[in-house]
Amino acid sequence: METYLNSKFDGLTANIGDMALKRRVKKIISELDIKPADFVLDNGCGDGLYLKTIKKLGSYNIIGFDLDSRSLRLAQGHTDNSVSIIQGNGCTLPFKDSAFDKIYCTEVIEHIPDDRQALREIYRILKPKGTLILTVPNHNYPFLWDPINWVMEAVTGGHIKSGFWAGIWNMHLRLYYPKEISRLIKDAGFKVVSMEPLTHYCVPFNHIVLYGLKKVLDSGMLPDGMKNSADKFSANENKQSMLIKLGYRVLNSMDKFNDKLADGKSSVSIFVKAVKDY
Repeated sequence: METYLNSKFDGLTANIGDMALKRRVKKIISELDIKPADFVLDNGCGDGLYLKTIKKLGSYNIIGFDLDSRSLRLAQGHTDNSVSIIQGNGCTLPFKDSAFDKIYCTEVIEHIPDDRQALREIYRILKPKGTLILTVPNHNYPFLWDPINWVMEAVTGGHIKSGFWAGIWNMHLRLYYPKEISRLIKDAGFKVVSMEPLTHYCVPFNHIVLYGLKKVLDSGMLPDGMKNSADKFSANENKQSMLIKLGYRVLNSMDKFNDKLADGKSSVSIFVKAVKDY
Protein backbone atom coordinates (compact mmCIF):
# COMPACT_ATOMS: atom_id res chain seq x y z
CA MET A 1 0.00 0.00 0.00
CA GLU A 2 2.98 2.31 0.57
CA THR A 3 3.74 2.67 -3.17
CA TYR A 4 0.12 3.49 -3.91
CA LEU A 5 0.05 5.99 -1.07
CA ASN A 6 3.08 7.83 -2.37
CA SER A 7 1.52 8.24 -5.83
CA LYS A 8 -1.98 9.27 -4.72
CA PHE A 9 -1.86 10.61 -1.18
CA ASP A 10 -0.81 14.17 -1.94
CA GLY A 11 -3.78 14.66 -4.24
CA LEU A 12 -6.25 13.19 -1.75
CA THR A 13 -5.03 15.47 1.06
CA ALA A 14 -4.23 18.60 -0.96
CA ASN A 15 -6.89 20.66 0.83
CA ILE A 16 -5.99 19.71 4.41
CA GLY A 17 -4.66 22.96 5.83
CA ASP A 18 -4.04 21.51 9.30
CA MET A 19 -0.54 20.12 8.80
CA ALA A 20 -0.70 18.10 12.05
CA LEU A 21 -3.88 16.39 10.82
CA LYS A 22 -2.41 15.81 7.37
CA ARG A 23 0.68 14.20 8.91
CA ARG A 24 -1.47 11.95 11.12
CA VAL A 25 -3.58 10.81 8.18
CA LYS A 26 -0.58 9.78 6.12
CA LYS A 27 1.26 8.17 9.04
CA ILE A 28 -1.74 6.18 10.24
CA ILE A 29 -2.80 4.88 6.83
CA SER A 30 0.77 4.01 5.91
CA GLU A 31 1.45 2.11 9.15
CA LEU A 32 -1.89 0.25 8.98
CA ASP A 33 -0.72 -1.33 5.70
CA ILE A 34 -4.25 -2.56 4.98
CA LYS A 35 -4.58 -5.77 2.96
CA PRO A 36 -7.67 -6.60 0.84
CA ALA A 37 -8.77 -9.34 3.27
CA ASP A 38 -8.37 -7.20 6.42
CA PHE A 39 -11.35 -6.11 8.48
CA VAL A 40 -10.63 -2.62 9.81
CA LEU A 41 -12.34 -0.44 12.44
CA ASP A 42 -12.13 3.34 12.56
CA ASN A 43 -12.83 3.65 16.28
CA GLY A 44 -13.94 7.27 16.67
CA CYS A 45 -14.38 8.07 12.98
CA GLY A 46 -15.67 11.63 13.49
CA ASP A 47 -16.66 13.27 10.22
CA GLY A 48 -15.20 10.46 8.11
CA LEU A 49 -11.98 11.95 6.72
CA TYR A 50 -9.97 8.75 7.27
CA LEU A 51 -12.80 6.57 5.97
CA LYS A 52 -13.04 8.54 2.75
CA THR A 53 -9.28 8.63 2.20
CA ILE A 54 -8.88 4.88 2.75
CA LYS A 55 -11.78 4.04 0.44
CA LYS A 56 -10.24 6.24 -2.25
CA LEU A 57 -7.03 4.23 -1.94
CA GLY A 58 -8.67 0.83 -2.41
CA SER A 59 -11.67 -1.44 -1.88
CA TYR A 60 -11.10 -2.22 1.78
CA ASN A 61 -13.43 -3.68 4.42
CA ILE A 62 -13.80 -0.86 6.92
CA ILE A 63 -16.36 0.18 9.55
CA GLY A 64 -16.78 3.63 11.07
CA PHE A 65 -17.75 3.88 14.75
CA ASP A 66 -18.48 6.95 16.87
CA LEU A 67 -20.63 8.15 19.75
CA ASP A 68 -21.66 11.48 18.22
CA SER A 69 -24.70 11.27 15.92
CA ARG A 70 -23.93 14.51 14.07
CA SER A 71 -20.41 13.32 13.26
CA LEU A 72 -21.78 10.02 12.00
CA ARG A 73 -24.21 11.79 9.66
CA LEU A 74 -21.28 13.75 8.24
CA ALA A 75 -19.20 10.57 7.91
CA GLN A 76 -21.98 8.80 6.05
CA GLY A 77 -22.26 11.73 3.65
CA HIS A 78 -18.53 11.62 2.95
CA THR A 79 -18.39 7.87 2.25
CA ASP A 80 -20.35 5.36 0.18
CA ASN A 81 -22.76 2.55 1.00
CA SER A 82 -19.93 0.02 1.28
CA VAL A 83 -18.89 1.62 4.58
CA SER A 84 -20.95 0.64 7.63
CA ILE A 85 -21.44 3.49 10.09
CA ILE A 86 -22.28 2.43 13.66
CA GLN A 87 -23.09 4.52 16.73
CA GLY A 88 -22.11 3.47 20.23
CA ASN A 89 -19.99 3.94 23.33
CA GLY A 90 -16.25 3.35 23.19
CA CYS A 91 -16.30 1.61 26.57
CA THR A 92 -18.77 -1.07 25.40
CA LEU A 93 -17.97 -1.72 21.74
CA PRO A 94 -20.82 -3.57 19.96
CA PHE A 95 -18.58 -6.11 18.22
CA LYS A 96 -17.68 -9.75 18.81
CA ASP A 97 -14.36 -10.84 20.29
CA SER A 98 -11.49 -10.91 17.77
CA ALA A 99 -13.62 -9.29 15.05
CA PHE A 100 -10.98 -7.02 13.46
CA ASP A 101 -7.51 -7.42 11.96
CA LYS A 102 -6.64 -3.77 12.41
CA ILE A 103 -8.05 -0.89 14.46
CA TYR A 104 -7.07 2.76 14.48
CA CYS A 105 -8.16 5.22 17.12
CA THR A 106 -6.89 8.73 16.52
CA GLU A 107 -7.37 11.66 18.93
CA VAL A 108 -10.23 9.83 20.67
CA ILE A 109 -9.44 8.29 24.07
CA GLU A 110 -8.60 11.67 25.59
CA HIS A 111 -12.35 12.38 25.31
CA ILE A 112 -13.46 9.13 27.00
CA PRO A 113 -13.93 9.20 30.79
CA ASP A 114 -12.61 5.64 31.26
CA ASP A 115 -9.69 5.39 28.85
CA ARG A 116 -8.50 2.13 30.43
CA GLN A 117 -11.81 0.41 29.72
CA ALA A 118 -11.81 1.81 26.16
CA LEU A 119 -8.40 0.21 25.51
CA ARG A 120 -9.49 -3.09 27.07
CA GLU A 121 -12.47 -3.13 24.70
CA ILE A 122 -10.23 -2.50 21.70
CA TYR A 123 -8.02 -5.38 22.86
CA ARG A 124 -11.07 -7.66 23.12
CA ILE A 125 -12.34 -7.08 19.58
CA LEU A 126 -8.89 -7.21 17.93
CA LYS A 127 -7.68 -10.52 16.53
CA PRO A 128 -4.55 -12.16 18.01
CA LYS A 129 -1.49 -10.53 16.37
CA GLY A 130 -3.81 -7.75 15.18
CA THR A 131 -2.57 -4.16 14.90
CA LEU A 132 -3.68 -1.10 16.87
CA ILE A 133 -2.73 2.38 15.69
CA LEU A 134 -3.36 5.09 18.26
CA THR A 135 -2.67 8.81 18.45
CA VAL A 136 -3.27 11.07 21.45
CA PRO A 137 -2.50 14.74 22.23
CA ASN A 138 0.90 15.16 23.86
CA HIS A 139 1.05 16.89 27.24
CA ASN A 140 4.55 17.90 26.21
CA TYR A 141 3.17 20.05 23.38
CA PRO A 142 5.15 22.78 21.55
CA PHE A 143 5.10 26.27 23.02
CA LEU A 144 4.05 27.84 19.70
CA TRP A 145 1.07 25.50 19.30
CA ASP A 146 -0.70 26.96 22.33
CA PRO A 147 1.41 29.63 24.09
CA ILE A 148 -1.32 30.70 26.50
CA ASN A 149 -1.90 27.30 28.10
CA TRP A 150 1.80 26.43 27.89
CA VAL A 151 2.66 29.48 30.01
CA MET A 152 -0.28 28.92 32.38
CA GLU A 153 0.73 25.32 33.03
CA ALA A 154 4.38 26.28 33.54
CA VAL A 155 3.55 29.12 35.96
CA THR A 156 0.36 28.05 37.75
CA GLY A 157 -0.04 24.38 36.93
CA GLY A 158 -3.49 25.11 35.47
CA HIS A 159 -4.99 25.70 32.03
CA ILE A 160 -8.11 27.05 30.33
CA LYS A 161 -10.57 24.15 30.24
CA SER A 162 -13.13 25.16 27.62
CA GLY A 163 -14.02 27.73 24.99
CA PHE A 164 -12.03 29.47 22.27
CA TRP A 165 -8.93 30.12 24.38
CA ALA A 166 -8.80 26.58 25.75
CA GLY A 167 -6.56 25.73 22.81
CA ILE A 168 -5.19 22.21 22.91
CA TRP A 169 -7.26 21.47 26.03
CA ASN A 170 -10.61 22.25 24.40
CA MET A 171 -13.00 19.26 24.82
CA HIS A 172 -10.14 17.11 26.15
CA LEU A 173 -10.43 15.40 29.52
CA ARG A 174 -6.68 14.82 29.58
CA LEU A 175 -3.46 14.98 27.59
CA TYR A 176 -0.81 12.24 27.77
CA TYR A 177 2.90 12.10 28.34
CA PRO A 178 4.59 9.34 26.29
CA LYS A 179 5.27 7.17 29.36
CA GLU A 180 1.61 7.47 30.43
CA ILE A 181 0.11 6.31 27.14
CA SER A 182 2.71 3.56 26.79
CA ARG A 183 1.84 2.22 30.25
CA LEU A 184 -1.91 2.35 29.55
CA ILE A 185 -1.54 0.42 26.31
CA LYS A 186 0.67 -2.22 27.91
CA ASP A 187 -1.70 -2.55 30.89
CA ALA A 188 -4.51 -3.34 28.41
CA GLY A 189 -2.46 -6.30 27.15
CA PHE A 190 -0.81 -4.86 24.04
CA LYS A 191 2.83 -4.96 23.02
CA VAL A 192 4.09 -1.54 21.90
CA VAL A 193 5.90 -1.86 18.57
CA SER A 194 6.79 1.79 18.04
CA MET A 195 6.06 5.22 19.49
CA GLU A 196 7.07 8.63 18.14
CA PRO A 197 6.22 12.34 18.34
CA LEU A 198 4.28 13.92 15.48
CA THR A 199 4.50 17.65 14.60
CA HIS A 200 6.71 19.99 16.59
CA TYR A 201 7.32 22.86 14.14
CA CYS A 202 4.27 25.04 13.53
CA VAL A 203 3.13 28.63 13.17
CA PRO A 204 2.56 30.65 16.39
CA PHE A 205 -0.83 30.11 18.08
CA ASN A 206 -1.44 27.29 15.60
CA HIS A 207 -4.27 25.67 17.52
CA ILE A 208 -6.09 28.99 18.02
CA VAL A 209 -5.66 29.91 14.34
CA LEU A 210 -7.05 26.56 13.19
CA TYR A 211 -10.02 26.85 15.54
CA GLY A 212 -10.75 30.34 14.29
CA LEU A 213 -10.51 29.33 10.64
CA LYS A 214 -12.92 26.46 11.23
CA LYS A 215 -15.41 28.90 12.72
CA VAL A 216 -15.09 31.14 9.65
CA LEU A 217 -15.54 28.23 7.24
CA ASP A 218 -18.58 26.94 9.14
CA SER A 219 -20.15 30.41 9.27
CA GLY A 220 -20.65 30.64 5.50
CA MET A 221 -18.94 34.05 5.40
CA LEU A 222 -16.46 33.06 2.68
CA PRO A 223 -17.31 33.01 -1.05
CA ASP A 224 -18.11 29.49 -2.30
CA GLY A 225 -14.96 29.31 -4.43
CA MET A 226 -12.63 30.06 -1.52
CA LYS A 227 -14.59 27.83 0.86
CA ASN A 228 -14.47 24.88 -1.55
CA SER A 229 -10.75 25.29 -2.14
CA ALA A 230 -10.18 25.07 1.63
CA ASP A 231 -12.46 22.03 2.10
CA LYS A 232 -10.36 19.14 3.48
CA PHE A 233 -12.70 16.63 1.84
CA SER A 234 -12.03 17.98 -1.64
CA ALA A 235 -9.33 15.99 -3.41
CA ASN A 236 -8.95 18.32 -6.40
CA GLU A 237 -5.88 20.47 -5.92
CA ASN A 238 -6.51 22.22 -9.25
CA LYS A 239 -9.62 23.92 -7.82
CA GLN A 240 -7.67 25.74 -5.12
CA SER A 241 -7.62 29.50 -5.31
CA MET A 242 -4.18 31.04 -5.84
CA LEU A 243 -4.24 32.49 -2.31
CA ILE A 244 -5.07 29.11 -0.76
CA LYS A 245 -2.47 27.35 -2.92
CA LEU A 246 0.23 29.82 -1.84
CA GLY A 247 -0.72 29.42 1.81
CA TYR A 248 -0.54 25.63 1.56
CA ARG A 249 2.90 25.81 -0.06
CA VAL A 250 4.20 27.85 2.86
CA LEU A 251 2.65 25.47 5.42
CA ASN A 252 3.94 22.37 3.63
CA SER A 253 7.45 23.84 3.48
CA MET A 254 7.40 24.49 7.21
CA ASP A 255 5.98 21.05 7.95
CA LYS A 256 8.94 19.32 6.27
CA PHE A 257 10.98 20.14 9.38
CA ASN A 258 8.74 17.64 11.21
CA ASP A 259 9.84 14.70 9.05
CA LYS A 260 12.43 13.54 11.58
CA LEU A 261 11.78 14.39 15.21
CA ALA A 262 13.95 13.03 17.99
CA ASP A 263 12.35 10.88 20.68
CA GLY A 264 11.18 13.05 23.55
CA LYS A 265 10.73 16.12 21.36
CA SER A 266 7.66 18.18 22.23
CA SER A 267 4.89 17.47 19.76
CA VAL A 268 1.22 17.99 19.07
CA SER A 269 0.47 14.25 19.03
CA ILE A 270 2.01 10.96 20.09
CA PHE A 271 1.82 8.11 17.57
CA VAL A 272 1.73 4.52 18.87
CA LYS A 273 1.70 1.24 16.97
CA ALA A 274 0.89 -1.84 19.05
CA VAL A 275 -0.09 -5.48 18.57
CA LYS A 276 -2.32 -7.90 20.46
CA ASP A 277 0.51 -10.16 21.49
CA TYR A 278 -0.69 -13.63 22.43
